[in-house]
Amino acid sequence: LRRVEVKEMSLTALKNELRKEDESEHDGEGGDRSKEDEYGRRTFCSAHSSGKDGDHSVEDTSAVFYYSRQNDCLRKEVEPLASLFPEHIPFASEAFNARPDAVNLWIGDERSVSSMHKDHYENIFCVSSGQKVFTVCPPADSLFLEETEFPSGTFRQTDSNWVVDVQTKSDAESDTEDIERVRWIEADVERVMEPESSQSRQEYLGKFPLLQYTHPVRVYVESGDMLYLPALWYHRVTQTCETVAVNYWYDMRFDSPNWCYFNFLQHLSGEVIDNDETERECDEILTR
Repeated sequence: LRRVEVKEMSLTALKNELRKEDESEHDGEGGDRSKEDEYGRRTFCSAHSSGKDGDHSVEDTSAVFYYSRQNDCLRKEVEPLASLFPEHIPFASEAFNARPDAVNLWIGDERSVSSMHKDHYENIFCVSSGQKVFTVCPPADSLFLEETEFPSGTFRQTDSNWVVDVQTKSDAESDTEDIERVRWIEADVERVMEPESSQSRQEYLGKFPLLQYTHPVRVYVESGDMLYLPALWYHRVTQTCETVAVNYWYDMRFDSPNWCYFNFLQHLSGEVIDNDETERECDEILTR
């Protein structure tokens, strides 16, 4: 798992960094730097910190900025904004017989893309502005997404590039350090979906042949829309533009048959990935 470096930044500075790209759309002669979006609203762009206390300017134009700590950040880190959103989603709270464990704020643009992953939460995802793109796969696709263990690390920016610091954990008994490992999915199902060319898909399947058995669906969540993403469903997420969203995480029931079934598939997937005969056996099963 590769985690990005976390920096303190005000929401104003984040907004300015996200909108830096807009400057290239206007002439450099000091003309109007505003941009009209599809709804007729005008967005005024600034590439620099406003100079107010708490703003942090960032000079690296190649950096991709995104806000979310996934730690109940709407209620804990930006509490003044929490009053703008419901405390919970009534129908979901009734269905899950609980209040949300966490309410998170997400702000970013099309440059930010997550890898395929799953969460142990029932997810109610609400888009306030912009457009989210979820590429989802059912839990049964666990067998074919080639999820396996990787060294855990953190991205860190240096003067010239980005590096990954591998994380280790100390073993007090043996006085040694072991590399921390986490489960992660390297394959990207978007590479085998439209509009990728047939040749491109075949080349990618040469590296990840089991992806041909997955069942990905692309879901566009517009401003004002709400998406229910069930616990344990795999999802890859990005945006088509600057997007603000809030989600409500309800803890899943670990005593449910869904968890037992998924846990069974996770154990099977290890056998599938390690078996050289997997592709032939899958073909035989699916053509019966």
